[in-house]
Amino acid sequence: MNKVLIILFSLVLMVGMAKGQSAKYHGEKTVVPKVPPKGERIPLIIVSDATNEIDDIWAIALALSYPERFDIKGFVGSNYDHTHQGVGTKSVWLSVKEIFTILEKAGMGGEFPVFPGGHPLRYEFEPASSEGIDFIVEEAMKHTAEKPLWVVGLGSATDLASAYLKEPAIQDRVVMFWHARTENTWPERAINYNIKGDLQAAMMMFHAPFPLVLFDTGTHLTAGPLEETEREVKPHGALGEYLYEYRKKHPYYLREDKGYFDMGDIAALLDPDLATWEEIECPTVNYYMDYNFEKTNGKILRCKYIDRDGVFQLFYEGLARQFGD
Repeated sequence: MNKVLIILFSLVLMVGMAKGQSAKYHGEKTVVPKVPPKGERIPLIIVSDATNEIDDIWAIALALSYPERFDIKGFVGSNYDHTHQGVGTKSVWLSVKEIFTILEKAGMGGEFPVFPGGHPLRYEFEPASSEGIDFIVEEAMKHTAEKPLWVVGLGSATDLASAYLKEPAIQDRVVMFWHARTENTWPERAINYNIKGDLQAAMMMFHAPFPLVLFDTGTHLTAGPLEETEREVKPHGALGEYLYEYRKKHPYYLREDKGYFDMGDIAALLDPDLATWEEIECPTVNYYMDYNFEKTNGKILRCKYIDRDGVFQLFYEGLARQFGD
């Protein structure tokens, strides 16, 4: 009998601890983000695994082309990994270095702070540590629920989730806008390179109370032929030349059907009318990144489609206006 009581007491204690932990680190999303209307500036931090893919480089260039829309507070270089490259621990500084290069090519060296992000979370509720995470927290605390800081994550969720874990008070001062393109497996599974990069952080994006925009599209944002890039991008200063030459670095980047996915995140914020949005229940997810819509966590804003031609037209017009001769 005593053994039964001990077991029952242990179960109650474990459930209580689990609830306490859940209450401390999780909470229902009570605010559904609304993209500011055109004509209003958006305070922005861009978190990017810049050297990982060509789309990050073009996405950052797009953001720099529209200072009237984006009040960029700074950049964070985020982690990534490829088995064949073994880049892992070097990835953060490679991202930082690439962001510095883009800014120099744009003639904006020194205009924006650039910080290294953290390495993937070791444990579910232990934030990574980095200057970039501290920067996100510091900037977020300067903002309010009425005028939140937008943190756009173009890579793994490490730095976004860690900023919240380090300082939960930012939940009312930020909107997390995360590229987690699962359109091909929605609504069953969350399968995307950015999710694979840090599963613990990816879970936190859905389970934490901060407002979330899930950018869940972009596969169709193909760059077209190199001749188009030569005509529309190359002529526009050192930045245009750099973007054009970067495309020639790898046969994969030269393919007409190569997706330049991350440009969609920036374009959707630039012109919300280019995108198709839906307010949906926020699914919970498990360690296999299966979506669960039976147990939800408030609501989020999901971007489920964006016009390809409109995105590239914004890009070409912005480069010509901001960096043309």
